[in-house]
Amino acid sequence: MFARIFTKEEADALLPELRRVLSQMRQARKELSEVQARLPEPRGLERRALEEEARFLLGSLEADARYLASLGVFLKDLDQGLVDFPARIGGEVVFLCWREGEPEVAHYHPLSGGFAQRRPLKEGASGLPLFPSRPGERRPGA
Repeated sequence: MFARIFTKEEADALLPELRRVLSQMRQARKELSEVQARLPEPRGLERRALEEEARFLLGSLEADARYLASLGVFLKDLDQGLVDFPARIGGEVVFLCWREGEPEVAHYHPLSGGFAQRRPLKEGASGLPLFPSRPGERRPGA
């Protein structure tokens, strides 16, 4: 189903990199918006230069999105910095849910849910152990 299943510790370890990439993406999106706002004005070479800059910035955003996907995470909302990590709690596959500004991954929600359905991660809260391993489960990067 997912290329990678995370533990809380693995998700927490990615947070510095996620913060960096999210900041980079927001900056590129801001610059792209500024370039696009100037596009209707110029003609000729100046317009071509702006179009090229817009293509570069869009490519940068797409590359960052592919990079996040290659890490095995799901960017849900760039503005809020919402990122989901596939995980397993008690045999159920869920998403660990992190919002930029939070010091660690401390919530999860069902695969079919979203931010509104997130619940705190508390070992034993549901009576099930957090992140049990399955024999033979492939966990790249673990």
